[in-house]
Amino acid sequence: MYLRKFPRTSIKLINSFNILPVANFSDGGEVQKYKQPSDSMNEYAEKVKLYRKNIFEILATKRNTFMEWHKYSPMNVSVEGYRAWKAKMSLEREIFDQRFIKERHDILGDDIAAAHFIVYRNGRVRFKDNEKWIEKPPDEEDCFELPNKFVRNMYLEAIDASNTRIRHEGLVNLRNLKQLKWLSFMNCETADDWFVDRLSGEVQDTLEHLNLSNCTNLTKNSLSCFYRFKNLKRVLLHNVVKNKEFEFSCMLLEDAIPGLIIIY
Repeated sequence: MYLRKFPRTSIKLINSFNILPVANFSDGGEVQKYKQPSDSMNEYAEKVKLYRKNIFEILATKRNTFMEWHKYSPMNVSVEGYRAWKAKMSLEREIFDQRFIKERHDILGDDIAAAHFIVYRNGRVRFKDNEKWIEKPPDEEDCFELPNKFVRNMYLEAIDASNTRIRHEGLVNLRNLKQLKWLSFMNCETADDWFVDRLSGEVQDTLEHLNLSNCTNLTKNSLSCFYRFKNLKRVLLHNVVKNKEFEFSCMLLEDAIPGLIIIY
């Protein structure tokens, strides 16, 4: 019986198990002929099977069993666990619903696309040179007052997103609004410091009036983002955090931005 071109490492590994005899190597790397063991064929076959089993157990990739994964990520089937899972799923759906859709902006333009985003999330909008606020009727699924195609020289001037659940992930839909001057997120429980930071990066050039009253998740740290608003004139912060640090930060902000009035 011959072993042809058997790797040296494998021969050494076989020898370490004391299962098969080690063949002698010639200078050319060929494995020379060696004698078959004196055991019977059945015993010899059993040793080969044992060798194969051991070698594959050593070289096989280690895989975690279900119980090992379960140990690190246990399944909580309690009432509290179900409520936490349900809240997590609701949050993921909310964030997905407010994602940026490029095709909508390509078809409608940035201003009308932003109007659709706000109106269909229970907000209302007003366009430039038009005093009428546009909102979706509560008993209807569509808002027919909003155009469904691009209209030249139709710019969004005011947005009222009070009592909505718009998150900071959804503020990317308000990009490139060149004529936006009035904005309200009053009573938005989803507005926090990250929200203001993202907002100051999207509508920083033209915004003049901002209402963040009753946004209870805001802290004094949100005021550090207001320096980005270049033309801000009036900010409403009723029922937000009130302490000496907050009041002092408001005073510094009013001194830093000429003409700014903060009401809290």
